[in-house]
Amino acid sequence: MDLLKTRKIDNNFSRYYLSLTLISVVSLLMTFWVSNSNYTYSTKISVFVCTIVLYLALYGGIYFWQQKQSKNLRAQRTFEFPFNSEIEGKLLALEEANQFFGASLKFADMFRLIASRTNEIIPYTACALYLAAEKKEKLKLAYAIGDDFKKFIGTEINSQKGFVGKTFQTQTPQLSGRLSREENLIVAETAENLNSAIAVPLSSGDDTFGVFVLYGKRENEFDHNSLEFFEAVGTRVAPLFLNSRAFESNLTNALTDTLTNLPNERAFYLVLENQIAESQRFRDERPLTILTMDIVNFTEHNQRLGHATGDRLLLFAADKIKNQLRKMDFLARSMNDEFLAVLPTASEEVALEIVGRIEKTFVTNPFETSAREKIHLQISFGAASFGKDGESAGQLLQHAILRKQQSKSEGKENKILWFPKKYVN
Repeated sequence: MDLLKTRKIDNNFSRYYLSLTLISVVSLLMTFWVSNSNYTYSTKISVFVCTIVLYLALYGGIYFWQQKQSKNLRAQRTFEFPFNSEIEGKLLALEEANQFFGASLKFADMFRLIASRTNEIIPYTACALYLAAEKKEKLKLAYAIGDDFKKFIGTEINSQKGFVGKTFQTQTPQLSGRLSREENLIVAETAENLNSAIAVPLSSGDDTFGVFVLYGKRENEFDHNSLEFFEAVGTRVAPLFLNSRAFESNLTNALTDTLTNLPNERAFYLVLENQIAESQRFRDERPLTILTMDIVNFTEHNQRLGHATGDRLLLFAADKIKNQLRKMDFLARSMNDEFLAVLPTASEEVALEIVGRIEKTFVTNPFETSAREKIHLQISFGAASFGKDGESAGQLLQHAILRKQQSKSEGKENKILWFPKKYVN
């Protein structure tokens, strides 16, 4: 609805209530004056009747005028804000998405689904989702899509400032037809291409956990229609985001070792299967090696030093091993003191270099059991390479474990036997 029309109608309603007040006051004053005058009783009765009839006539006229104005306002709103069957169908699709996908889609996939459905209702240039962080003092970009969306990556916004911050603090939808750089508070290159925006808070009960924003390239690209549509979208997608975040959190917990916060064996198999598929696709162009590792004499250390120190020892070992791997490598904890690593693109020679670095870090960094005692840990290794030792996760892991066991049985800790013993003999 046009802002001038809205103000005009509001002014008309104000005059309506003012008129009723004035008529009531005049009627009371006239009644008081007549009752205290020297007119005859019959004259007073006549004046009272005329006053009542006049009051009711004026009140009725103003009442019917007000009803006509309300009818016109409703008609204008129906015309200006047409939640027609098409829009209602698309909004209903968002509600149905909560039933079908809310507890089964990862957060990134859910965002892409919602962004796509929202674009069908309100076309936009870019779309962004900000989530509260650090005791709600900041809003961090979770995901973005659209033109130049990569420039949004890493964006953090003070929850007290800017267009997005205002939406978060007031918990009300906001519309900006001419978005200034101060209101936007995103990187300069992106701000120059985005000149208008609408935003809705995402809430669960009384708690606001994020802001959903649509950006437009042109000034005044969005209007009050868009804002009302987007508010309807916001109420429907907030549960979707919450359910998806809970699902992803549960999934993460199911794939994470609680002590070391490393991925667990289940996660190891998921990653290994994916890397095996890549190696099968590219063969000799993409080598793959896996490592199995455990701490020599861990059981004895754990019994002698106690389980609390044993847990610290496992954390120490996990940290030292992880720091010697490449960024692309994947480290997981299997059980007890056993660790598993996936080394994508690593040949046997590269794997040997990585093992050498791990050995060296344990030699130069002893584990402090107490203020008076330090021990130098030793690690047993086993390795297997894709193609040479098998092409399935089970085959590779079986060969790697066999070589680690052979290393232990022959008293050659910190060495790798690249072939099973029967082949050596």
